[in-house]
Amino acid sequence: MIIPIHKQSSIEVMHYEAKTLASTLALISTDAIVTDDDSLVIEYNIKLLQSNPNILDIIFVKKYGTIIKTTAKGWSLEEKLDEQYKQLEANNEKFQIIENEDKFHYVYPVVIAGVHWGWLHLDYSLDQYKASLATIYKSIISLVISLLFATVLVSYYIARYISKPILELRKKANLIARGDLTQRAAVNRDDEMGELARDFNKMVEQLQITHKQLQNSQKELEKKVVLRTKELQELNAQLDIKIKEAVEQNSQQEQMLIQQSRMAAMGEMIGNIAHQWRQPLNALSLILQNIYYEYESKELTKEDLEHFIEKGQRLTENMSKTIDDFRNFFRPNKMVEKFKISESVYSTKELISASYKNNNIELIISLDEDKEIEGYPNEFSQVLLNILTNAKDALVEKRVKSAKVELSSKVYSDTINITITDNAGGIPETILPNIFDPYFTTKDKSIGTGIGLYMSKMIIENNMHGKITALNYNGGARFIIEIPIRLRNHD
Repeated sequence: MIIPIHKQSSIEVMHYEAKTLASTLALISTDAIVTDDDSLVIEYNIKLLQSNPNILDIIFVKKYGTIIKTTAKGWSLEEKLDEQYKQLEANNEKFQIIENEDKFHYVYPVVIAGVHWGWLHLDYSLDQYKASLATIYKSIISLVISLLFATVLVSYYIARYISKPILELRKKANLIARGDLTQRAAVNRDDEMGELARDFNKMVEQLQITHKQLQNSQKELEKKVVLRTKELQELNAQLDIKIKEAVEQNSQQEQMLIQQSRMAAMGEMIGNIAHQWRQPLNALSLILQNIYYEYESKELTKEDLEHFIEKGQRLTENMSKTIDDFRNFFRPNKMVEKFKISESVYSTKELISASYKNNNIELIISLDEDKEIEGYPNEFSQVLLNILTNAKDALVEKRVKSAKVELSSKVYSDTINITITDNAGGIPETILPNIFDPYFTTKDKSIGTGIGLYMSKMIIENNMHGKITALNYNGGARFIIEIPIRLRNHD
C-alpha cells in the first residue's frame, strides 16, 4: 500500500513542479514568443535549465512548426518531434514517464490572450524520483526486519512455555513406543496441556488393556496361521503344476505362431523370387533360342558364342545375388545392432520392386535425416515387407487405378516415425481394432494366415520397444511405426 501511494505522490510532485516551471517560463517568455524573438526564448530556457539541474532539456514547438530544443549546454533546431510527444499533444495529456529513456516528460500548452502559440516540452531526470523510492524501500525493509526480530523473540518465549509439557509428552511417548506401557505423563497444569496429559495417561491405560487382549488374540492367530499355511502350501503346489502346464502350452502356441509366420514369410519370399527371376529367365530363354537359330543357320561364330555365354553368366549371377539377398533378409538377428532406416527401406524395396512393377503399383519413398538407430535390422525389414505386401495385395484385389504406396520417415529428438500409406480404400472400421490379433485376416485362407501383422506388432513393441498403429487416412490405410533411436535395458 505504501509504495504505490509514495510513487503516485512523487509523480504528482514532479507534475506540480513541472507545471509551475512551465507556466512561469511561458509567462516570462510572453513578449519573446509574441514578437517571435527566438534568441530571447532560448536565453530564458538556458537560465531555467542552469538553475534546475533536474531538467534535462526544454523543447518549444511553435505554432507554425519550428522546433527549438534547449539544453544547459546550448540549443538546436530539430527537424521533427518525437512521435510519442506528438501523441501527448494530440491527446491533451500532461505528462508521461518514459522508462527506456529514464525521464519524466511534461507537456504544457502555451496560450497567450486566448491564442494558442505552441507547446512547451520539459524532460525531467528520474534520479531524484528513484532515490526517493530507494529511501522508502529501505525504510520498509528496516521496519519488516524489526517486526520479524520482535516476532521471533516473542515466539521464542511462547514456544518455551508451550514446548516444555510437549517435550515431556514426547519423552513418555517414545518410551511407550519401545514397549514400556507403565509410563505416565507428569504434567500438573489446569490449561489445555494439562488436559492433554490426562487424556494421554488414559490412552496409555487403555493401551495396556488392549495389549493384553492382543497377546491372547495373537496366540489364537498363530494357530490359525499354521493351519492356513499348510493349506496354502498345498494350493501353491497345485498352482505351480497348473502354471507350468499353462506356460508350456503358451510356449507351444508361440512356437506355432513363429513357425507359421516363417512359413508365410517363406511363401512371400518364393513369390518375390519368382517376380525377380521372371525377367532374367525370359532373357536366358531368348539367349538359348538365339544360339540355336544362329547354329542352324551356320552363323554362330566363336565370338557370338562367347558373347552369349558372358551375357548368360551375368544373368545367372544376378539370379544368385537375388537368392543371397532373400537368404540374408530372413536370417534372424540375435544381437542388437546399429543400422540406418534407409538401409532397411531400400533393401526391402529391392525384394518387392518386381512385384510392385508387375502390378503397376508406384512406390514413393521420402526419408528424413538418415539417422542411425539401435535394434534388429532384419526383423524390422520383415515388418516393412509385411506391411508393403499387404498394401500390394489390397491394391491388386480392389483393382485400384493409379495405385500407389507412400513410405516416409520423420526424425524427432528420441524417436523415428515411419509412415506407410496406400490408396486402396482403407480398412473397414468394424475390423480396424482387430487387425493386429493373431489369426485375424480378411484374405482367403489359401493366401492369408492372419499372423503377419501380429508378428509385426510383437517385433516392434516387444523387441524394439516401439509402437505400431493403423488408421484410415485420405481414402486409404496408414500404418505408423514409432521406434526409439536408442534401445534401453537390452541385453
